[in-house]
Amino acid sequence: MRALVTGGTGFIGSHLVEALLKRGDHVRCLVRDPDRPKWLKGLDVELVRGDCADRDSLRGVTEGMDYVFHAAGLTKAVRPEEYYTANGDGTRNIAEAAARDGAGTLRKFVLVSSQAAMGPSRKGEPRQEDDPPEPVSDYGKSKLAAETYALGYRDRMDVVIVRPTSVYGPRDTDIFTFFKMVKSGIRTTFKDERQVSLCYVDDLVDGILAVAFGDTRSGEAFFIAEARPYTWDEIGLAFAEAVGTKPVRVVLPVPLMAVVAVISEAVSAFTGRPALLNRQKIAEIRQRYWVVDVTRANERLGFNAVHGIADGAKITADWYKGQSWL
Repeated sequence: MRALVTGGTGFIGSHLVEALLKRGDHVRCLVRDPDRPKWLKGLDVELVRGDCADRDSLRGVTEGMDYVFHAAGLTKAVRPEEYYTANGDGTRNIAEAAARDGAGTLRKFVLVSSQAAMGPSRKGEPRQEDDPPEPVSDYGKSKLAAETYALGYRDRMDVVIVRPTSVYGPRDTDIFTFFKMVKSGIRTTFKDERQVSLCYVDDLVDGILAVAFGDTRSGEAFFIAEARPYTWDEIGLAFAEAVGTKPVRVVLPVPLMAVVAVISEAVSAFTGRPALLNRQKIAEIRQRYWVVDVTRANERLGFNAVHGIADGAKITADWYKGQSWL
């Protein structure tokens, strides 16, 4: 089997590439700079120079491919429009290329989207795949745009969408911030109860492969996550256990975080580096429930996440320590 993977140098994409290689598949990776392969270094992959935001650079990249896994995307940006260029336009371009150049060989186009495209769950009810989308941030709106663009080609090729929840694991740099905080002796939480669906990266990759090689219909979407959600306290305690500390529990006031976000945005505009906390992120943090229903993936594809937060956090923390990140 021959597969094209975009975003292969990133957190999720690199784990996906490794899983495909273990299957014995030929993997072609679209990269901006082949001389900077990052996590792909030393792997037996075909590197092709290109950028999803540049339509001309995509000519021929999907030729001869059986599957296209579009995992490239932007999760942090200095300006909101950057999300739409990378996530929206980038998806439209690679989907167009796949529909045009993959004719005759392409079996499935798999878009790795995000729970953010659907938005938070209301009144604590888990989100289902066919609920009306209600994204609350430009990131979420840009991922919804990506889905819309990809679905525009569902009659020309088999298009299926994967919606991961918050993902953690080795190589992640976002949730890593919380591991560092716990390591420093602080465990953050909120005054009111909040629940989040999580997914360890290896489980997400298993879910992506189940969607790719399973019996699906063009245009379908699947949430991929652990079956049960977690509270912020449960997550913080699991991280603390994983790094071997007993941090102080600190309740975060959201209004104060909003002020910090504005300051962080000002610094970001000056330095040109995306802020970890900004008003976009505050719009997501204000929501109490980010919970999804994974029944469809379970019943249709036989998917079950095998890593709970305790062992997933332990594996992740040990990797961070091994890399001297913690």
